[in-house]
Amino acid sequence: MRTVGKRSIVLYILLCLFIAGAVWLVISLLMNGGKWAMQPYNYHLGTSNLGEITDRDGNILAKTEGDVRVYSENETVRRSLLHTVGDTDGMISTSVQATMRANLTGYNFITGVNNTVLNSLGGNLKLTISSAVNEAAYNALGDRNGAVIVYDYTNGDVISKVSKPAYDPMNIPEDLQTSEAYKGVFLDKVLSQRFVPGSIFKIVTEAAAMELWPDTWQSKEYNCEGSVEIGGSRITCLGTHGAQNAYQAFGNSCNVYYALLANEIGAERLQKKAEEMGFGESLSFGDIKCEPSFIDLSAAGANQLGWAGVGQYTTLANPYHMLALMGAIANGGTYVEPRLTDSLDLFGALDSTDKRLTTASEASELKAMLRNNVEEYYGDWLFPDGMQICAKSGTAELDGKKPTCWFVGFSANPETPYAFVIMVEEGEGGIDTAGNAAAAIIGAVNANV
Repeated sequence: MRTVGKRSIVLYILLCLFIAGAVWLVISLLMNGGKWAMQPYNYHLGTSNLGEITDRDGNILAKTEGDVRVYSENETVRRSLLHTVGDTDGMISTSVQATMRANLTGYNFITGVNNTVLNSLGGNLKLTISSAVNEAAYNALGDRNGAVIVYDYTNGDVISKVSKPAYDPMNIPEDLQTSEAYKGVFLDKVLSQRFVPGSIFKIVTEAAAMELWPDTWQSKEYNCEGSVEIGGSRITCLGTHGAQNAYQAFGNSCNVYYALLANEIGAERLQKKAEEMGFGESLSFGDIKCEPSFIDLSAAGANQLGWAGVGQYTTLANPYHMLALMGAIANGGTYVEPRLTDSLDLFGALDSTDKRLTTASEASELKAMLRNNVEEYYGDWLFPDGMQICAKSGTAELDGKKPTCWFVGFSANPETPYAFVIMVEEGEGGIDTAGNAAAAIIGAVNANV
């Protein structure tokens, strides 16, 4: 009898394990079945069952005609949306056609991708993107490579997303895999790469000063004579600015000021503040984990810390992270996660969890400083009337190359709640290259959204 009892216990345990495993399998199938079915090794399923992709205004971005996947009638739109809509072969792994293929096929966990009475093949998707703004953004980059992303920081709608270099998915270049002109073309620079930030990192350095000296940070003064020796080597500035307080140095983008400030803040505190503001964290864009921005000051000497304070040394910034930071400053410290659709069960699903990158006080002070930059240094005349643009330019120096140029910011007008990041490779300067591109892009947003 004891033997039978022991066997019964073992059988009950095995039965419980079987039931638990079955439940886990069903849950996994519900949550991940679409991803499993649409892995790259299943691209033999073809494109004949893929639905339409349209922009926010209903313009066709991609559709299937017979067995052929076709894209927008406008070649520039096709190029500008390559990394967002994707290519037919799935080479752009972060695109809609790669990450949302299950939705586009009409997949469900009961019938898979079979056409039955329970479902019909081919699901349509409407994106938040404006193809008109995307075309303007692509053109604004000119013949340079770079990245652009613009979004509504109140609801997360991505209005424009461009990565260059790009190619026409309906006329694939024969030398795509070999030409230097297309190097890295399959990577979305907005999501999957990071770049030296230059002076846009001074936003972080200033936030660290606000935290350390909450009552006196504005009045801190350093004298700029065009360069300064720190740690046995000189840190240079593009101007000779004399004695400056925080607002003046931020507007002048003074390297001397922020190098001295970084050394007074200290490496440990600056590292900690950067991490609080998202450096080192892989932010989410729907199901995609973006390349994290980077900073490592653990081995920084005084001179290296000075260069880090102005956005050089080891600092690297991801454009998507910079957009999230701009959205957070505009929103009082927290940001709404960007999205490409407004559906709760699709890519870029709504997330009600607050994602805080600054305190409310820091956000308010940084917003005022960014607004002062445009009013007093860049000029409101660059942008449409009434948008109240708040922004910071950046020029990141690179060895053997022209600088990487940035322009980041947002509109403070609640009627035009758009944040933006423009990064241009091998440009002339932050305001000259990226700032002028930003003016054209923001004008297109104001005219089309």
